[in-house]
Amino acid sequence: MLKEKLLSYIKEQTKQADFDHVDKSCTADEMSGIFTVKRNTVSHYLNKEVGKSLFKVNTRPVLFFDAKVFEERFFKPEKPVYASLEELFMEHTEAERKSREADDPLESMIGARGSLKKAIEQIKTSVFYPNTSLPVFLHGDTGAGKSYMARQIYEFSVCHGVLPEGAPFITLNCAQYANNVELLSSNLFGYVKGAFTGAYGTSKGLLEAADGGMLFLDEVHRLNNESQEKLFIFLDQGIFRRMGESEGWHKAKVRIVMATTEDLASNFLDTFLRRVPIVVEIPDLMERGYQERMQFIYRFFIQESRVLGRTFSVSGNVLDALAGHNFKGNVGELQNTIKYLCATTYAKNKEKEKIALRLGDLPDEIISEIAQNDGMKIKKSQEVLITPESRPETAAGADTEESIHYRELFEKLNSIYEEFQSQGYALDQFEKRCFHAVSDMLDRLIYQQSKESETMLMRYVIGSVHEAFRYVEYSCNVRFGGNVLHAAAAYFFYLNGHPAEYESGGKVSGQFLSFAEEHYRQETQLVKRMMDLLSAKMDLNVTEADLLPLVLYFKSLNVKSQDGRTKAIILAHGYATASSIANVANRLLEETIFEAVDMPIDKKMEDIVLWIKEYIELHDLSSGLLFLVDTGSLMDIYEELSDMLRVPVAIVNNISTQMAVNAGQMVKQKYRLEDILLRLKKYNQTEYQMIYPKIDKQKVILTCCLTGTGTAEQIRGLIDDIIPSDIDITVVSYDYDQLNNQSTADALLDGYDILGVIGTVNPKLSGIEFIPLEEVVSGEAERKMEKILSPVISHERIQEINDHLVRNFSVRQLIGSLTILDTDKIMNHIEDCLKQYEVTDGKALSNSTKINLFIHVGCLAERLIRRSPIEDYPDIDAFEAERTEEIAKIRSAFSGIENTYSVKIPLSEIGYIYDIINGI
Repeated sequence: MLKEKLLSYIKEQTKQADFDHVDKSCTADEMSGIFTVKRNTVSHYLNKEVGKSLFKVNTRPVLFFDAKVFEERFFKPEKPVYASLEELFMEHTEAERKSREADDPLESMIGARGSLKKAIEQIKTSVFYPNTSLPVFLHGDTGAGKSYMARQIYEFSVCHGVLPEGAPFITLNCAQYANNVELLSSNLFGYVKGAFTGAYGTSKGLLEAADGGMLFLDEVHRLNNESQEKLFIFLDQGIFRRMGESEGWHKAKVRIVMATTEDLASNFLDTFLRRVPIVVEIPDLMERGYQERMQFIYRFFIQESRVLGRTFSVSGNVLDALAGHNFKGNVGELQNTIKYLCATTYAKNKEKEKIALRLGDLPDEIISEIAQNDGMKIKKSQEVLITPESRPETAAGADTEESIHYRELFEKLNSIYEEFQSQGYALDQFEKRCFHAVSDMLDRLIYQQSKESETMLMRYVIGSVHEAFRYVEYSCNVRFGGNVLHAAAAYFFYLNGHPAEYESGGKVSGQFLSFAEEHYRQETQLVKRMMDLLSAKMDLNVTEADLLPLVLYFKSLNVKSQDGRTKAIILAHGYATASSIANVANRLLEETIFEAVDMPIDKKMEDIVLWIKEYIELHDLSSGLLFLVDTGSLMDIYEELSDMLRVPVAIVNNISTQMAVNAGQMVKQKYRLEDILLRLKKYNQTEYQMIYPKIDKQKVILTCCLTGTGTAEQIRGLIDDIIPSDIDITVVSYDYDQLNNQSTADALLDGYDILGVIGTVNPKLSGIEFIPLEEVVSGEAERKMEKILSPVISHERIQEINDHLVRNFSVRQLIGSLTILDTDKIMNHIEDCLKQYEVTDGKALSNSTKINLFIHVGCLAERLIRRSPIEDYPDIDAFEAERTEEIAKIRSAFSGIENTYSVKIPLSEIGYIYDIINGI
């Protein structure tokens, strides 16, 4: 078959390929001649194999290579399509760089190219300084990683031959001698016989022990002034005296690294500080960014996985909770938390090869923080599987919101293309779906960036993209609107901050890229021309796949000249007001009708006029020009343009999105400019309506009792406790005789919006629902409570009140029964169990059932802790055999009680829970 012949040919040519002198033997043109078939046929077969057995390089003509043979001869290609041979071999260079970094103790640190970039540059300056290097201060809070950094400095020095293999690395924690300054000085510098009480001989200090290597002084602010002076002399001249010596000097060649958590100016002599020229700031964990925090989390989980020899399945909620928590002890506390978390779950699940880590396994402090801070609860992190073989860089990516949108876009585009190929639906339908996906992603990027304050980088990117647009417009004789500039700038701003080497998304099939190149040649050329300019101005290292969204976006704009109809421009004050209106209108009209000119407050009118003059010169305005403007000075633009205008011009004030859409529809249908004005005047008449506030009565629930207001007041307190404070419902108590008085009843009905009455006897108020107190206590009032509350609050809030009601009455009945357990805590645990059971069973439990379960399970937990469970259950063997599924549901739902209190619920107790649930 032809396909096999082509692949065999490419394999042989790849074996012989010389990349210093590339020929055209692996092109579709060459192979069409060799096998006497059409070039399109060859291209069709080969492109189907791209991403499988082949990869291609989009030179002119396109080159195809066998991926496996190429890997054997050179290196493994990571992508199916490359823009050039330079990009192909640049990937290899980048892979080698990453390999070198992995062997570099400093470059392999988390944050080496982020939060620690400056610190590492300072450290390298110190290490490579001749002779004994420059002394270094590591300054940062407890747990930030100063000790680890010191060790990496030593490893780096050995790695680069600055220190010999086996050179000493000595650590002295000065805090251990905080209360004995003499002992600290003697340990550091050594001492002679008789220097102090107990000095029975001469002893060398750590300076001498570290000779030829490195000495790390942690918590160095503990050195007193005398010791600082002595250390200063050593740093300055490389000499020192032992404690008790008054003459003679000792020499040592030692590289000094010091660390402190304290303010330098307040704790060190000026002379000492002047001798330490490099102060390296180690940032706190929360200052290191979400992505770096996630890298620490993965690294520590992998370490524990290797120590314990187990696989951990870590939920996304656990990852987000750890990444969002402010650990006072920084990296060190995070590591200890993960160590404790893994150890405790391992202790409970020793027999399991894979151990699940869920939100409930976290320390109470972190769970409490999540409960109080809704912003920390949910992100889009996925569950991660950590094995002893996992590597931090491949465990999972730490997604930003923008990168999630970016990856989702390519997933959608791949899916759309695969459906298009397999189902064969119309090209315009395929394009419309692609255009919608791209526009949606660009809108999200614009919105996400608009929430952040404008930065100098953002302004630089927008300016660079604007220059590229102007170049493309003039060189290719096309025109883009301001809203297009805004979308492209947002996209390039994203790419600038997310280098391709870190990007997990951005991959589409080689077939899709080939299809786009063939069908959207003009748009591809426009984007590539822009990239030629932008790559020199911005930190962009993008692939063809990264540019595909812009190719599709430009295709959706249909930028070709539309003769015979009015040209339309929106002008408005503000950073992106005109662009936003034009973007919405063009999207709704499914065509680029409007150009947009944004006018920030600091923008000069001359710039606006210059832009419009250039627009007039480049466009056919024979059908007129329509300006939609907001207000103020923009209305006077025509005075600046009167000398060059040879066509009718209309300027309409008070632009709105509705006006833009109306005008755009008429432009699209080729209405005359005069008719557009007349209809705009008709369509955009001011509409108004006066709305006066309603006088709302206070919503109340009445409580009453036949025996007087005292009991009614007690009932009022019970009901008032179950209604959340943010719900505007008041509970008011009356005795039965008051409510039975017609005049009192009428006054209440006129003054209040009475939702219902709860009490021991029905006062029979006209049209008002009555709920007997005994039904509330027994849990049978759920439907009646929902009936009286549903007109004024949502179903979710009613359910919340109902849960409070059940819980409050259960607590009151349970308080007298428990002697060991904390009532509130056991109620929280039981409540979680009941919710879990309802989810598993798919049905809600009645209030009366919940109350019975709260009381029974509370007492059950205490019985199990006392080791005195109920062991008898009628016909327990038959129950176990016939109710296997129900038993499993109950065990699963109530496992939280077992885990929390380290107990095991016996089958007999499961039986009684089953009876309560089923009303037996």
